[in-house]
Amino acid sequence: MKKLLRAVRGELARGDAAGRFEGVSIDSRTVQPGQLFVCIVGERFDGHDFLAQAFEKKAAGAVVSSREKIPALPPDAPKPFVVQARDTLAALQDLAHCHRNSVSPRVVGVTGTNGKSSTKEMIASVCETKFKTLKTGGNLNNHIGLPLTLLELAPGHEVAVLEMGMSAAGEIRRLAEIARPDIGVITNISEAHLTQLKTVKNVQSAKGELFESLGGEGTAVVNADDPLVLDLARSLRARRITYGIDNEADVRAGNIRPRPDRGFDFDVSMFGKSFPLTLPFLGRFNIYNALAAVATGHSLGVEPEHMAEGLAHCRLLGQRSEIIHHDSMTIINDTYNANPRSMLAALDILVQYRSAGRKFFVMGDMLELDESAPSAHAGIGEEVARLPVDRFVTVGPLAGLAGQRALDAGMERDRVVLAENHEAAADYLSRNARSGDCLLFKGSRGAAMEKAIQGLLKKKAL
Repeated sequence: MKKLLRAVRGELARGDAAGRFEGVSIDSRTVQPGQLFVCIVGERFDGHDFLAQAFEKKAAGAVVSSREKIPALPPDAPKPFVVQARDTLAALQDLAHCHRNSVSPRVVGVTGTNGKSSTKEMIASVCETKFKTLKTGGNLNNHIGLPLTLLELAPGHEVAVLEMGMSAAGEIRRLAEIARPDIGVITNISEAHLTQLKTVKNVQSAKGELFESLGGEGTAVVNADDPLVLDLARSLRARRITYGIDNEADVRAGNIRPRPDRGFDFDVSMFGKSFPLTLPFLGRFNIYNALAAVATGHSLGVEPEHMAEGLAHCRLLGQRSEIIHHDSMTIINDTYNANPRSMLAALDILVQYRSAGRKFFVMGDMLELDESAPSAHAGIGEEVARLPVDRFVTVGPLAGLAGQRALDAGMERDRVVLAENHEAAADYLSRNARSGDCLLFKGSRGAAMEKAIQGLLKKKAL
């Protein structure tokens, strides 16, 4: 209890000063007996409203910001302890920071415009071959998810691989304050979150907060082929280890050999040594993610043969170039998120994919691009018209701009479909896609393009 009170700078509002807890939860639906329930207050919810439910499920105690919201309990009921803190979110973060310091693993922070989750998974797979490793679960990469991940650290954990997301300046800095990373990885920097940040230069500065958090003994893992990332690393006190394909780098991929529809074989040169890697994922961008994992593994002392083993057996999260075979068609589900750079990368996957039939590009809106949205979508449309894409299906008003630009650029009218919604797109695809065709779906998270896939699969099953 003393450790909790000190970490959250709180005071005991009720219960026994000797109270103990095992684990932390912010969700009364899933809180387990003996856990600490932290009453997070959000825009649409207030955790204080669910204190009674948490206590009914035998939570050991709670952190609140308002004593008035502590519920009365029956006289014969157990009395969980309650700690009052000024701000429950800050309390959760401070408790996670304290716990991170007590366990003291090597912490790897991963951010970037594209590829954060995939790179995190690859780094974790590399580390797991040698160390007991904790990684961010799913996409718990924000100011709530990252602390919850840190609070899962057990005494035996040697490495923690943490994804760090952001949409505004200062957010990465706060996550780095909580996690205190030893190694920082920035995958790449491009157009994203422009509604808040306005310019790519501001995106660069916000992502660069991770590198800035590294002390003189830290290590920055730097994409040598991304000039914005490379620029961030020029004045660092931290050690730098670079990776890339096109430019000179400490860790570099060469002799890249595509494995038809199954990924890549390539050789890695690293500080004068060379070794082969097999990567079971589509998309040249995943080679960069793998190189970031190799550079990180090297900095942690993982041997090349173990890194190769980890990458060969890595599994990525769903909706990231996920391949679905259905009714003799190939569906590539890349619907988790999108911005101009990742949209072009998805197009490259579709073009390179070996398909006996036609190729369909099904595009949803790219969001959070602010004033650049019309030109960014138009640019995708021009690229589609230039490439060997047989059908271009758009869903949403912004994606429709891409479809219209493809028509203006000379793509035939019967090859472009401006669908009003997911259902209309699924209806068109169910009537026109056939055996041997390859369909790639891509859009921002808010565009929910997985609904078009679900609609298609449902209609094909009828």
